[in-house]
Amino acid sequence: MNLSEKLSRILRSKTNLNDEQLEQMTEREGWAVVYSLRSQKTKEKKVEVCFTGFSPADKKELIQIANDNNIHVAKSVTKGLMFLCCGGNAGPSKMTKAERQGVRLIDKETFFNILETGEIPIIDSVCNK
Repeated sequence: MNLSEKLSRILRSKTNLNDEQLEQMTEREGWAVVYSLRSQKTKEKKVEVCFTGFSPADKKELIQIANDNNIHVAKSVTKGLMFLCCGGNAGPSKMTKAERQGVRLIDKETFFNILETGEIPIIDSVCNK
């Protein structure tokens, strides 16, 4: 066997490689497999948005648009929230909580602009309290 005992144990526990495959593998190839497994685990952070202050029909439409664009929709201000999209009836307490957590406050037009261009506005907030 060309592999160290440590590497052999790691590969046996983390992969479906059989003994014959491990026998033919060099130490370098084995570690390459281990490191490739690590990169598969790191998930790309998904954009997360919460909609507040919209009519039920508008909110339903916005949620569908977000889902269609692979954006996670949160029901409240959460730890991983990136944007709080505020309608005309957005509550000031939710907006304040979001700002304290470093969440960007955006309006519907800015949300659509982000979807269209991929550009995030430089200003921290485009909503009025």
